[in-house]
Parts: sequence; structure tokens; C-alpha cells
Amino acid sequence: MIDIYHSTNRAPRLVKQKQDKVGAWVHVVDPGEGELEKISESYNLDLDLLQDAMDIYETPRIEREDGDTYVFARYCFPEGRDIATQPILIVYSEKRLITVLRSKTDLLDKMIAGKEPVATTQKTKTFLQILSAINNSYERNMYKINKLTLSLRSKLSKSDIRNEYFIEFIGIEESLNEYLTALQPQAVMYRNLLNGRFLPLYEDDKDLVEDLSLSSQELTDLIKARLKTISNIRDAYSTIMANNLNKIFKRLTSIGIFLAVPTIVASLYGMNVLLPNENSPYAFWEIVGVIGVITALIVYFFKKLKWL
Repeated sequence: MIDIYHSTNRAPRLVKQKQDKVGAWVHVVDPGEGELEKISESYNLDLDLLQDAMDIYETPRIEREDGDTYVFARYCFPEGRDIATQPILIVYSEKRLITVLRSKTDLLDKMIAGKEPVATTQKTKTFLQILSAINNSYERNMYKINKLTLSLRSKLSKSDIRNEYFIEFIGIEESLNEYLTALQPQAVMYRNLLNGRFLPLYEDDKDLVEDLSLSSQELTDLIKARLKTISNIRDAYSTIMANNLNKIFKRLTSIGIFLAVPTIVASLYGMNVLLPNENSPYAFWEIVGVIGVITALIVYFFKKLKWL
């Protein structure tokens, strides 16, 4: 799907156009091979670079080809089945701005719906707004992950601990690692933008790029902190469960020892040989008494050594 939008500083609300015009924003979503070839021919763009935007594993980077700047980034897309981030290509050309998305998403819906003022004739500002929307996609999802992590941690404090809780932790950890893989090269991309070799930036624009770079670094630090938190929670509960298991084994071992005493005595007096005091009318109770005394001594000894 190819949509063309245009707006100005005086009328900062996107208006869909039937034909291309200078200063427009060409927005491409889930294009077929034919649409990519059409875009390449219509705007004299590199077809191979456009096809790279369809690669789900494409990494953030900047390339310059024939006077056009190709900026590859990744935005947060937790709805994805296979991977939690998706690539986006932003082409900064002399006359227009072009974005290519491999999947339909709400990433730029606020800009398209007019909830944010957008002047497509100011290409650099619009370009930076798109990058800001990418950072915001991570921030929104990190807020959800924080809530989910706290919720799972509270569930783990209960006695009924289910394996599903740890599986959810693993899923969160995989997503966070993927965000980190996307944000780290994106931070390098922001630094490359600041040198002015790829885009013409005024002082205000440089301030915005620096803010985006700082925001990206803060997101990276937050993700690392959350990964550390999840790792600590998992290690703590692994230690707790191992300690509880050791206690259970100690109790079972102690019970086995307690049961061994009457078993040994009863086995001895169950043999068909002459035994001490076998003719006494109180032999049974004497044996029971001996078993009780020995067992009590063992229990006392175990408690004194804190084995129980």
C-alpha cells in the first residue's frame, strides 16, 4: 500500500494526495515486489536497499546513495509472532520523505491521524518526528513490561509457584534482549547523524537528535536494569527452591533413620533363636520402651545439630 501525504507549516495536518508533489511524504506499508519496483523507478531509488527493508532481521544503519540518505531503524512491535521488533526504512531525498514498513502497525498513526502537527515540507523535522515515534514505541512497551515484571514477582511470593511464571519471565527476557540488540546500533546511528554528513541539520535539529540519542541510551540502561532484575529474581528463587529441596531431603533422611531403629530391633527379636528376656511377660513393652528411648535420643541429637 502506497499513500502520499502533504502538509505545510501553516496547515500542519496531513492531507492524502492522489499524485506526488514536492515536499510530500510517501508512506509505504507491506509492499509487494511490484510496488517496490514502482517506487524505485518513480523516485530513482536503489531497489536493493528498498528490498532490505523487507528483511525482518535488518539491523539499524545509515547509507547514502546517489544523494539520497537511507536510514534503517527498528521499532518495537510486541504483537509480532516471531520477533518483537520490526524494521523501518526512512529515505531522505532532496524533494520528499519516503518511509517503508514491512508490516501494518500503529507506529505512525498519531502523525497520520492529525493528532500531532506534521509539516512534510519540513523534511528534517518530519524525519526526526518519525525517529521520536520509534523511541516512544519502546518506552510504551517498557512501561507494560515493568508492570508485568512486578506482577509476576508478586505471584512468586505466594506458596503456589507455577512453571508458567518462569516461562513468562523467559519470554520477557527474550524480548528485552531483542530490544537491546536493536537500540544499541540505533544509538550509533544517532551519533552518525550528528556529524552532518548524512543530513543537513540546524542547531535545533541537532538538539533534537541529541535528545533522541540520550533517550535511546536511557532506554538501553533501563533494559539492562530490567534484565538484571529478572536474572536476580530467577537466581533468588532458584536458591530458595534448592534450599527448600535440601530441607525436604533432610527431613526424609531423618524419618528414614527414625524408622530404621524399630525395624532393626523388631528384626532381631523376630529371629527364631534364643534372645535375652524372651520369656518375660513384659518383653514387648520393654522392647517398645528401648525403641522409644533410642529414637528420642536420636531426635535430640539431630535437633542439637540442627539437622531437623
